[in-house]
Amino acid sequence: MKFGNKSIAALALLSLINFYSSCHVAGATVYDYDHVDTWNTEFSGDNGNCDGRKQSPIALETMDCTHYANYEMNQGDCTLDGMEFEINKNGVQMNWKPDLIGDCQLPFFKIPVNAISDDPGSFEGGDTYVHAQTHIHLSSEHTIDGKYFGAELHMVHLNADSTRASVLGTMIRPVLPHDNPTFEQFLKRWVDVMKSDGCDCTDHYTFDLSPNFKLDVYENMEGKDFYHYDGGLTTPGCDEIVWWNFNTDPWNISVRQFNILVDVILKYKPKDQNGVCADKPQTNASRGGSTSRPPQPLNGRKVLKICSFS
Repeated sequence: MKFGNKSIAALALLSLINFYSSCHVAGATVYDYDHVDTWNTEFSGDNGNCDGRKQSPIALETMDCTHYANYEMNQGDCTLDGMEFEINKNGVQMNWKPDLIGDCQLPFFKIPVNAISDDPGSFEGGDTYVHAQTHIHLSSEHTIDGKYFGAELHMVHLNADSTRASVLGTMIRPVLPHDNPTFEQFLKRWVDVMKSDGCDCTDHYTFDLSPNFKLDVYENMEGKDFYHYDGGLTTPGCDEIVWWNFNTDPWNISVRQFNILVDVILKYKPKDQNGVCADKPQTNASRGGSTSRPPQPLNGRKVLKICSFS
């Protein structure tokens, strides 16, 4: 199918909305990151799939390329103003606004199934996935060669009928001596949420925003190599419906930006409908500040490394 038509993109956005109201239950399920070892029993059977055989995240290992192919990525023509920014219990998130339907084309990408599948026509969910939302966990969920990173970003995409998700994932690494311009734009909007909907003073946060900024959704994804495997959502109910595509190169930000990200996720105290401040931060982070599930058993699954021709 083609996503060059805005009416098709509109149908895709409706599917994304329906998917997240029915399937992605993290917002409605009570859980925390100090007791992730109980998820496989607490969220199983009628309560979820966290005891399944294709769980995520996993421990990734440095490996040679198994396939050579390029992921096709299309930016669409939606702008940053078309996104809603939120702070939730397990991190920060940005979603496309529902009223965008028909107004612009959402970003989408294609898994190179012809290169990696013996039977491309039966590849579960097809090859094309439309961007639904992006969110960040503190402390990485996946590991690479046993190493954790400061945070992990997930770009969640869905196929047109919402039967399958595909995530572009990447580590976030706070090593730059200067600010990352794109991340600065995102961070400013999360702090704006903290200022308008929360109770914490944010006046000490200042931002240097480029007046000519243009959103590049796939800034750290195009032309990269990816680990590819069959897995699931990393929050309860852990639905096993995700094609994971994990970038081998971290997205670098500044130490300052990382410190603000940590503040936003761990310190945010929302106001209730009467304007009364919460008595403690809303996060369900662990005592150590993590909002990440640890790596799960591979259980015989194959991990591919799809390397770009570039």
